[in-house]
Amino acid sequence: MTSVVAVFKYQGTLDTRQARNLGESFTHLGVRKIHVEEKEQTIAVEYDATCMDRNGVAALLRRLRIPVLDSVVV
Repeated sequence: MTSVVAVFKYQGTLDTRQARNLGESFTHLGVRKIHVEEKEQTIAVEYDATCMDRNGVAALLRRLRIPVLDSVVV
């Protein structure tokens, strides 16, 4: 297993439904941890790089209705 952290900027404020969606993301293969920093509007996702990649993480967040921006924080 190769653990990687990807950090994404998001728009607006996350509501209760979006927070619940993030909690459900742990059912997806490869997601290990999620940390939301509301003040900086970032979401850090630790994932198994043998199961998914950064683009897959971004796509997952968008499917969960998280307003992720196209730019990725490096």
